[in-house]
Amino acid sequence: MRQRIEQGIARLRGLREGDRAVRDLIACGRTAIGPLRAFLSERDPSGIFLPRCQAVEALSALKAREELLDYLAHPPVEADPVEQAGIDVVTGAVARALMEWPDDELFALLMRAARHKLLPGVVDALARFGREEALPVLSAALAEDFCRAAAESGFRRLGGKACTVLWQLATSRVPTADRETEMSRRRRRSAVRLWGELCPGAETWDLLWPLAHDGDDHVAFLACSLCLERLTACDAEQVSRRLVQLLHSGDWLLRVEVEDLLVKHFASCGAVVEEALETASGTFAMALRCVVRKSTPPNP
Repeated sequence: MRQRIEQGIARLRGLREGDRAVRDLIACGRTAIGPLRAFLSERDPSGIFLPRCQAVEALSALKAREELLDYLAHPPVEADPVEQAGIDVVTGAVARALMEWPDDELFALLMRAARHKLLPGVVDALARFGREEALPVLSAALAEDFCRAAAESGFRRLGGKACTVLWQLATSRVPTADRETEMSRRRRRSAVRLWGELCPGAETWDLLWPLAHDGDDHVAFLACSLCLERLTACDAEQVSRRLVQLLHSGDWLLRVEVEDLLVKHFASCGAVVEEALETASGTFAMALRCVVRKSTPPNP
């Protein structure tokens, strides 16, 4: 049996027969848990993480909860960034695997791990708990590109319970309004989208109209979209003029979104678009003409 386990781990290292190795190691039963746990903590300066993630798969199938908890509580820490990147992926795989046994002990361990370092797998596991205590971690994760999707999933699980926090995030500029970082902008964009999605009764003109003049064009666009899509008491002319201003944005993908929104609401925005077109020139005029053309029914 020992030789069979050693051969299985050797196949994991070889990268070519990982799936077969996982099946063979699982077939060895709980005798394989100790060697797999040791393999999980081996150093790999290359940062290659697939074999260790497959070891996590085998440990999970063998119900090795305590060994996985031990790894999550004491993951290896390396100074080399390449090696640490591989460890981070493995740690995330362990966190996801442990969600087979969700309990207070695991939640506390995940919270501790997340406070040390935000990792997609850890954030994903915390999000799946659907607990309000995870809101500080989910809020921080919205600013991280690799963690944002998992954090958004966590907010959706919480639904209306997260509305107050989402509005605070949507309007909090870090470190200041005039020196806001790109991470802060991305977090606020996500927060505004989620707020509009999860808090359908919360939008009011008094709240959204100031946000429509936000210094970040993406946030301003989202606020304008919410005004037109959700509010019955909406000053469509003012929103239309703000959207026309956003057609000057240097972000061409945002300009496409603005055009599409103006087309969708041309019945209420068309007069402002046509008025702006009378004096427009260059690419700005082209964008306005595109809105008008898309909004005009084809001749029969």
